[in-house]
Amino acid sequence: MISDYIFMSDSVPNKASRRFYSFSIIVFLIVFALGLSASYAWQLQQTKVKRTHAVSVAQSYAYQLKQVLDHNLSANYTLAALVHEFGGFTRWFPPVAQSLHRIYPEVNNFALSPGGIVKQVYPTKGNERAIGFNQLMDIEQGTEAWLAMKQQKTILSGPLDLVQGGKGLIARYPIMLEDRDEGPEQFWGFSSVVIRIDSLLKSTHQIGLSEQGFAYSLQRVDTNEPLLIVEDKAEQINDPVSINLSFPGVKWRLDIAPADGWIPTYMLVTYLLASFVLALLVARFAFMALRLREQKQMLTHLLSEKTKYANQSDYRLSSTLQAIPDPLIELDADGVVLEVRLPNDETDLQAFFVSGEHFSTHLPESAAQILELVFSEAGQSQTNSYRGALFSLLLSEGRTLWFEVSAVYRPFSEEVSTGHFIVLLRDISQRQEAEQQQRIAATAFETQDGILISDRQNRIIRVNKAFQKLTGYTENEVLGQTPAILQSGRHSPEFYQDMFADLRQKGAWEGEVWNRRKDGEIYPEWLSISTVHDLQGQVSHFVATFKDISERKASERKIQQLHYYDSLTRLANRTLLLEEMNDLLQNNGLQQSQAAILFIDLDHFKDINDVWGHSIGDQLLQKVATRLSDTTRTKDIVARFGGDEFLVMLEPADVSANPDRMAYRASQVAGKLLRSLERPFTINSVDYQMAASFGIALFDDQCNDPLDVIKQAELAMYEAKSAGRSSFCFYQQGMQERVLERVQLESDLRHALENEELVVYVQPQWDAQKRMIGAEGLLRWLHPERGMVSPGVFIPLAEESRLILPIGDWVLRQACRWLSKWHKEQQMAGFVLSVNVSAVQFAQEGFVQQVESILNEYQTPPSALQLELTESMLAHDQQDIISKMEALKALGLLISLDDFGTGYSSLSYLHRLPIDQLKIDQSFVANIEKGTKNASLAESIISLGHNLGMEVIAEGVETSAQFDWLKQQGCDLFQGFGLARPMTIEDLILLYRSAD
Repeated sequence: MISDYIFMSDSVPNKASRRFYSFSIIVFLIVFALGLSASYAWQLQQTKVKRTHAVSVAQSYAYQLKQVLDHNLSANYTLAALVHEFGGFTRWFPPVAQSLHRIYPEVNNFALSPGGIVKQVYPTKGNERAIGFNQLMDIEQGTEAWLAMKQQKTILSGPLDLVQGGKGLIARYPIMLEDRDEGPEQFWGFSSVVIRIDSLLKSTHQIGLSEQGFAYSLQRVDTNEPLLIVEDKAEQINDPVSINLSFPGVKWRLDIAPADGWIPTYMLVTYLLASFVLALLVARFAFMALRLREQKQMLTHLLSEKTKYANQSDYRLSSTLQAIPDPLIELDADGVVLEVRLPNDETDLQAFFVSGEHFSTHLPESAAQILELVFSEAGQSQTNSYRGALFSLLLSEGRTLWFEVSAVYRPFSEEVSTGHFIVLLRDISQRQEAEQQQRIAATAFETQDGILISDRQNRIIRVNKAFQKLTGYTENEVLGQTPAILQSGRHSPEFYQDMFADLRQKGAWEGEVWNRRKDGEIYPEWLSISTVHDLQGQVSHFVATFKDISERKASERKIQQLHYYDSLTRLANRTLLLEEMNDLLQNNGLQQSQAAILFIDLDHFKDINDVWGHSIGDQLLQKVATRLSDTTRTKDIVARFGGDEFLVMLEPADVSANPDRMAYRASQVAGKLLRSLERPFTINSVDYQMAASFGIALFDDQCNDPLDVIKQAELAMYEAKSAGRSSFCFYQQGMQERVLERVQLESDLRHALENEELVVYVQPQWDAQKRMIGAEGLLRWLHPERGMVSPGVFIPLAEESRLILPIGDWVLRQACRWLSKWHKEQQMAGFVLSVNVSAVQFAQEGFVQQVESILNEYQTPPSALQLELTESMLAHDQQDIISKMEALKALGLLISLDDFGTGYSSLSYLHRLPIDQLKIDQSFVANIEKGTKNASLAESIISLGHNLGMEVIAEGVETSAQFDWLKQQGCDLFQGFGLARPMTIEDLILLYRSAD
């Protein structure tokens, strides 16, 4: 059948036909095989594309599943943080769990399990069977519950049968509470989140895989045998793509594959049929091509005879043209290039003149314009020719060629008016280069540098204008003289002998020389001398160039001073210190020795600049620099690192006999410098007290980078500041990690307000009849990853970074907003809310105006707001503090003095402060009922406060005995865990209204 289809002509002789038939069958088989191969390759490509799409779909669903699970599991940390915050107290659980259930709708229920036994579940309806369930003793769940408790981290269990029915997942988080006797943390129990598998899959739209034609299977694979979570058409999964998912303590795997396979069967049949048809068509075309080939061979023989004579003529013409040494170009009347003939050494021109294209296509615009003018003149002149125009071309390797153009216009024949141009390009690059060099030499001779040319006897034969200007001599005055006329007398004869020895051996000399002008002035110059040789290789001339470097020498001295020394203190700067350290390390200056770097930072120097101005600050820095230099040894290097930071590198000491020698000396020097800086500095009859914090880092020949040592000393300095300032600290491993953690915490704190992570809790305050009369606002930070961050950690950080200013403003606004709302209700009209004010916040110049503005904004009764100030802030500008307190009192606010007795106590000014309330610090309340010294102190504070007309409140009241004792002594108000723990504002309102 194939032969009948392919071969239809019977006009071909039998012998040739049989040959054509055989060849066509071979073509058919080859093309058919190639078609099958291409089809197979295409199938592989399609399978790869489909697998890539399947991976994308699987990753998308896996990511959605992980996002949903991670989001819902985070509820565990909130429950655990609240249990930890309230010391194991869980009455808050139902309302909190109800709020969490709105945030995490996929969660079936939340649970708290003290000791591993489920005690509280929300929602209770439908989950009654879970109450009393012992997670640690259960056969199915006990192992993973014990594992979570031992590892103290979240473990996601499941899939498993829930006691309340159905299949689900359980995430348990072990809660550890601090021992009140300061022992190790103890296991309290679990916070648990239960998620039903059907709810989870519904929320992540897993059914979408089936709608897209995929069969899938989701399994837990970290167990001995995989546990099936969900599947659809799993029996149709063939060669699936797999995505692994990691959750707390477990691993899942999602397998998916198209339900009808990667390549459908009907496609395979289609590829086979297409390959067959294509092979049939190509075989037919091959047969026809062979027939045409026979006919062409006959025509070719006839044409070859006719063209033989023409080729001989072309050969003679080509030989003639090749004998011409210049490029020859033929163009038609419109400027299109017809032919280009180039010598072997001018092949680079091929890129500029391309046959079949207009001559200007690849030429620079300037060259194209010149050739356009040449063709115009040649076409219009009587001789139909033009020559003499010049143009240049820049080659790819940066070489420039210059050409002189000769053009002739000739008609094609007498009968045809149109013709063509014959263009000859003569390379004149060498001639142009020579002319250019002459111009350059003439221009270069008259430069700003002085030039002197002398003959072989060193007699001056020519000078330029710059020489005359620099030396003061005219050309006529020096012609025939030797350069010795310029000698200053500062150089010895040996200096000039060495100069001429270099000229004879090397042919050149350059260096710095002192010469004399005509008026007798001696000046430094940079002199370069070169020798010129004749054709026999003998010296014929000397060429000397020189420039006055007086200004450069002065600039070098100034740059040296600026580069290595601080302009304010005249101490070495950072660059000089680093070079000295590098010199020690690179030149074995620390072999069997150690050196030390002291990093010194002046404490609170910014306050001096802010209060007294930068002029006083600069004078203090100069005096500090002087005192540091006077206190250290001559070979010690004192440097200013920048701002109010100084560095001292101690002279290296041999530690081969005593390894602690350098550390001991560094500590002695640091102590000496500390004592030196503690002495007052007197400026304009005013004494200024300074203090500094020191960081010390030791280094030896094992050190690679001096900057690492300085960084270590800086970290140690920050450690000294954290320890209380005005001290020194040696660098130790681990400091950098603590600094990085502190930096990260500060970065997170900067976003805490905008991310709504800060919350104000309140702790009720009670009178002697245990009636709630007010509360204290307490700032809390619920970090999304760290959980509840202690105020003792982030409040000092906020004060140092001055983030306390926006945070304090936010707390004041929260308090005023609440008070404004409460005092519209009769029931809470007399309620007083206390807000802590930081020393940084209180020190603001416009703090009083800020408080007044917030009160007016929220229409808050001033008598309902009480500001709590710490006693330690009174150690600063007392007059400013008193004036601000009086201004706040004038607004109608209440003022409480917090932590009384722990700070800067002074009865000489206490009676002057407009204080409404004294707060007894909780450290004095501990063990107060046992008659300790704390009891005497507390009794004295109560008596002192009443005598000064102040209200007295005790904080930290944790037992009934403490309450009764304080009440007996006449204490007015009480606050502490024994009465009520800190709570949310909603819980406070409920508690207040229920008490009424």
